[in-house]
Parts: sequence; structure tokens; C-alpha cells
Amino acid sequence: MTTEAEDKLARVFTAILSRVRANEPLIHCMTHAITMNDSANAILAVGASPTMASHPKEVEEITGAADSLVVNLGNINEERLQAMAIAGAKAHAMGLPILLDAVGAACSTLRLEYAKAFIAANRPQIIKGNSSEIRALCGLPSHAHGVDAGSADAIRGTDLAGAAEPFAAYAREHDTVLLITGATDLVTDGRRTLGVANGTPLLGRLTGTGCMVGALAGTWHSSGEPFAAAVLGTVYMGLAGEVAARGNPGPGTFHVHLLDALGSLTPDQVVQGMKIIQA
Repeated sequence: MTTEAEDKLARVFTAILSRVRANEPLIHCMTHAITMNDSANAILAVGASPTMASHPKEVEEITGAADSLVVNLGNINEERLQAMAIAGAKAHAMGLPILLDAVGAACSTLRLEYAKAFIAANRPQIIKGNSSEIRALCGLPSHAHGVDAGSADAIRGTDLAGAAEPFAAYAREHDTVLLITGATDLVTDGRRTLGVANGTPLLGRLTGTGCMVGALAGTWHSSGEPFAAAVLGTVYMGLAGEVAARGNPGPGTFHVHLLDALGSLTPDQVVQGMKIIQA
């Protein structure tokens, strides 16, 4: 990236981080039991307030009081499918920021078809997933390993522009931002595409870290435009992982250190540590 582009991104990131700390936005994060605690704590760590309601009879009311909605398809059940549809419709009607995390869309026909219907009905401004999940949404061949991305679908930082082409077309068609996680993360709205190289392999050894990226991006989305929020979501999580990985801790220690890092990163650390790749 040019210095001018980096400076502009740095100013946007700093403004979003400051607004979240000042305003403590309410993030309605509809995720699953495996990652609910970590996602809530990540939202709290960066200065926002989480609510994790998932009962169909209360989600409309709670969504109506929120500043942002995060919908996560992991470990799905019938009650959450119903509740997410209700919450999505309420958020769409109100014009609230919506992020859909398409967990498992590459390995489950139920989740893939639900994600497509949710996108068509509610027009989420950010759609997140790993490379296999987003390929499945785009109608491309995918090679998922359960809910994880298959190695054949990995995005290579050496050919970011080429890798982004089919995703950019989907983003333009659906007027959304795609946040695609992996060793190199990719964010595109169909006009702008950036890669993010922050992170550590230890993030892949701890369950729920991808869901935490979605929770963070949804938090930033409450206080900034979707493209910047998506980029900041993966930059921030990657940087926190780098800090937590110092000294090569085991997974348990890394988990604790990760939460500490999420709560202690400063805007200056984010700006100085972000590893952005221009497509």
C-alpha cells in the first residue's frame, strides 16, 4: 500500500476504536455454545457490550435495542435458525449493521441454503467465512475439512488479485463485504481488495478464534463502515494472537494471553503492527 493509503486506513481504524470505547455499543451476537463465552469476552475486552440472546420469542425485542447484529451458523439448531431469521428481519428493517458468519456452509447443505436465504432476505453488509465457506456461497468448488477450510482452497498472498476475482464479483452482486479468513485473510467489497497477514498458527489450534473475528468485526461495524470494520476485525485479532504467542506458550496459556491482548491493544499498536497487502 502507499503511505497515503496506509495513513488513511490508520485514521479510520483509530476513529472506530475510539468510538467503540467511548460509546460502548450493544452487540447482539447470536453464536453457538462452543464459542459463546469467548465471543462475549472478546466484545467486552474491546469496550463494547454483548448480548447473546437466541430465543425466538425475545430476539426481535433485543435486536431492536442493539447497535449491531452478528449471526453465526456454527453448531446450528432449529431454535437458533428461527431466532436468527427473526433477528435478521428486524435488523434489516431498522437498517442496523449485520454480519453473517457462514460457519459450516461448505460442509452442510442446511447451512449453505440457510445462508443464501438469509443473505437474500436481510442483505448483511459483511459476510464472513473461511475460504471454503465463501467459495461454496459463491458457487465455486470447495474442499472443506469439516468446518475448516481445505488446503486446496487456501488464498495465497502471492496472487491476491487473482484469488480475489470471483469473490469480488460476488461482493458487487450482493452489495456486501466479504471477510475471508485464512493464513492470509482477504477482504473485498468488489471495488477494493486488501489482504491481511497478521496472525499466528496458534490461532488455528484454539477453537472459536474465527468466530471471535466475526464478533470483533461486528463490533467495529457498529461504529464504522463495513469494509474498514472487516479489515480491522482480522487485523486486530491477528495482532492480539501475535502478542499472545510471544514465548511460544501452550494452548491453554495462549488462550488466556489472547484475551489479555484483546483488552490491552492500543490504537497505536494496531496502526504500527497491521500487515496490509494491497491486491
